[in-house]
Amino acid sequence: MKLYILNDNENSFHHVIRSIQSYLNYPYTQCESIANIVHNNGQCMVKDTDDEVVINEIYKKLVASGLKLRMESNYE
Repeated sequence: MKLYILNDNENSFHHVIRSIQSYLNYPYTQCESIANIVHNNGQCMVKDTDDEVVINEIYKKLVASGLKLRMESNYE
């Protein structure tokens, strides 16, 4: 499963960065890069794993923090 963060006009860069750091445990500079990619390209893949339990937990936490997300199966 692939997890993408989608661009929106509701969340600040700081909030997106903080959410990624909290729930994906990525370093600040990587989170900052992801936020910029989302802003400039409309989306960024942030997780790719076959572990559906892990990706569903991350999805729930990021959605609860207010981020817009999309999941995609690796088998499509």
